[in-house]
Amino acid sequence: FETVPKRRQRPFPLGVALFMAAVIALLGIVFTRSKGTRLDGLEIQGTATFEKQVIAALTLLKTKSPGAYHLVTTHIGLIKQAQHTGMAAYATPPTFDLSGRTAFYSVTWCAASIAHDAFHAKLYHDYLQQHPGHARVPNAVWTGEAAERRCLRHQTRVLQDIGASFEEIRWSRGITHRYWEVEYHKRDW
Repeated sequence: FETVPKRRQRPFPLGVALFMAAVIALLGIVFTRSKGTRLDGLEIQGTATFEKQVIAALTLLKTKSPGAYHLVTTHIGLIKQAQHTGMAAYATPPTFDLSGRTAFYSVTWCAASIAHDAFHAKLYHDYLQQHPGHARVPNAVWTGEAAERRCLRHQTRVLQDIGASFEEIRWSRGITHRYWEVEYHKRDW
C-alpha cells in the first residue's frame, strides 16, 4: 500500500506579503473616489488620480490658453469621472462626464477635450441668452455636425496654444468620421 507523501508547507515570504499589501493600498488610493476638488468655482469628482490629471489640464489651460479656461469656468460647473465622455449643458450645474481613456491619454488632450465640451456648453447657453423665454435649446444649436466642427476648431486652437504634440493637433484638425453620431452609452472614449 503506497501513500502519497505530504507536501511540505512553505511559509509565505514576508517580502511578498508586504509587497502585496503595498499594491493593494496603492490601488485603493488610485481607485477610490474622493469627496471632490474645487478649482476656481469648478468642481472635479473622481479618483484622486483623475482629479490630479484634470487639475493639471485646467492649470495648463489657465496658463497657456486663458480664453479657453474662461469658457470652461463659465460654462462647466462639474467635471465628473465617468465611463463615457459627454457634455450635459442642460444639467444644473452643467456637467462634463470625462472618461479615463480621454483624461489619461495626455494632459494636453485632457485639457483640449475639456475646452471642446465647454464650447458645446457655450453654444447651448448662448442660445438661451439670445432667446429669452425659450425653455428648450434645439439640438442642432449645440450638437450635430455644424456644432462639432466649431468645437473642433476651438479644440485645435487650444491644442496649439498649450503646446500639444503635432499628432494631437493633426488628429483634431483632420477628423473625418462622424463620432458625434455614436450614442452616449456606446462611446469608448
